[in-house]
Amino acid sequence: MQSLQDRYAPHHECFGCGATNHKGLQIKSMVEGDRIIAHWRAQPHHIAFKGMLNGGICGALLDCHSNWTAAYFLMKHHKRDTPS
Repeated sequence: MQSLQDRYAPHHECFGCGATNHKGLQIKSMVEGDRIIAHWRAQPHHIAFKGMLNGGICGALLDCHSNWTAAYFLMKHHKRDTPS
């Protein structure tokens, strides 16, 4: 199964979801029925302090996954083949 990011923006450089940003978070949003699901696991360098994820990382996760989810559903609603 191919992620929305890999399918529609394979050369995107975004820190959160860009496939070409190898130091980024590499968020992958996947279509599963009528839902969009993203699985991501924090690494030790993503912490703010022991046991707590950095707030900027949380923001990037929400921003990228939410934007791709909205783009996908708008694309389907308007019967388009691409999000642009």
